Amino acid sequence: MRYLVAETSWPMITLTQELADQGTLLTRIDRPEDTPDFLRLAASDMLLLEGSQLKPNRLSLSDLKCKGPHTPIALFSSEEDNDQISSWFQSGADAVIPMHTPVDEVILRLRAVACRNRGLAMPRADLGPLQLDLPNRRAYIYDCPLKLGPKQYELLEYICLRPNQLVTRSELLTHIYGFEDEPDSRVFDVYFCNLRTYLKPISGEIDIETVRGVGYRLTTDQRDTAAA
Repeated sequence: MRYLVAETSWPMITLTQELADQGTLLTRIDRPEDTPDFLRLAASDMLLLEGSQLKPNRLSLSDLKCKGPHTPIALFSSEEDNDQISSWFQSGADAVIPMHTPVDEVILRLRAVACRNRGLAMPRADLGPLQLDLPNRRAYIYDCPLKLGPKQYELLEYICLRPNQLVTRSELLTHIYGFEDEPDSRVFDVYFCNLRTYLKPISGEIDIETVRGVGYRLTTDQRDTAAA
């Protein structure tokens, strides 16, 4: 998954480093007022923002929800103001986390919100013979682990969380590489060729379809991704 993070304090910078160390893809911004533009340009699995950065006529939850209607918002607060927290939830926040919360707990909370936004009750995607362990970034076929490289796993995770949906090359480039150092999109032809080799034992149950000139689709006879 990829999180959009406004790095506006040392605690937020520390958190993003912990997330990066665990393999979470990150888009980092240091100007909170740019957040709506980033939400508009590319979908993220979560927005992390300090509540103190919300200012009338500058940055509001309603504007953020408008620009990224499908992106959960986690706010971080340095004060225990119950009225303010209630107001944030009423305005569209999906989580409010005290800044002093231990980082391991923060990561678990963020993961839970992101997974539920994808319709998963647990941090695991189950597509019949193919399963993904999201926290550990591992994929399995009938409980047998696949030896995937980081980019291969990230691509597989992205399409597995969107089964039977067309995913464009542009979406994949932004998700996998962010807004910097994007390679030629034809690199995905190589990655997906390798992924098809890994999925060959379950061909017919799980397949990767190439939509010429547009992108890719993970096809499965299971219409919904279920949580194990």
